[in-house]
Amino acid sequence: MTEALSPNNRSRLSRAQHQLALTVRTAGAYLGVAAFVVVFLVLSVPALRQQVTLLHEAVLVALAPEGTRQAISSMGFVSPPNVVAPQVSPVDLDSVPVRVLEQLPETNEKTQEPEIERTERVGLLGDIPLEQIQAARELFGVSEAQLKALEHYIARKYRVAKAVTDRIVESAFVVGAELNVNPVLILAVMSVESRFNPYAESGAGAQGLMQVMTRVHTDKFEKFGDGPEDAFHPEINIRVGAQILHDCIRRRGSVTNGLKCYVGASGPDDGGYGTKVLSEMRRMALAAKIKV
Repeated sequence: MTEALSPNNRSRLSRAQHQLALTVRTAGAYLGVAAFVVVFLVLSVPALRQQVTLLHEAVLVALAPEGTRQAISSMGFVSPPNVVAPQVSPVDLDSVPVRVLEQLPETNEKTQEPEIERTERVGLLGDIPLEQIQAARELFGVSEAQLKALEHYIARKYRVAKAVTDRIVESAFVVGAELNVNPVLILAVMSVESRFNPYAESGAGAQGLMQVMTRVHTDKFEKFGDGPEDAFHPEINIRVGAQILHDCIRRRGSVTNGLKCYVGASGPDDGGYGTKVLSEMRRMALAAKIKV
């Protein structure tokens, strides 16, 4: 039949055959890549592998003769239609055989782990008893709502996790009550010194939330156990920093002069440090409607 075609027709047919072969090869290459990707995903993703397996089993049942569908289902390839697997809770012991339950060890109060007392330090921020926080609030005339507003302001402005901010503010209030130092002032010092980063460290060696010069105040860390290594513990850093601030205010006679002492200014000029701290203190108090 090809011999009967004219040269032009044979040329067009040859080009069409060549184009068809090229298309088939291209499609085959794409299908090969797609198959490789699908196989890779099925093997690497357990959830997808399970879905493919279920789909395959469903196809087997659908293509099987009518008389063998029930047999395939009973072999466990797929679940029978309209049957929902029971949702067994981890604590549902009704479906556990009695012989297994008999082998379980008995639990009593003696084998249970003791509860952690609230007076222990837990984690990095410690664990302050609630009664101490309440007593500190009452001493400074701050309601619980005002305390929460202060925590929210700091967490939002300085982008600190709310749970961490809560504990820092609570520590500032408890320590402030012990030393008779305004806790909002303590928090304002933290904001200027470290922006509430407990791991901050300056080129001069100041460390932690309140940027304590650890090598200068080594003696103040000794009573906490690990010495200068505790400088990065937020609760301990607040206690030491607040103690230094308290001593500076007492020696210099005022908050303004005490801040100059805290920053290490030997003369009347502190580089604007005191103004920054007191301005942030007022902003915090205004946000929480606390009188300072």
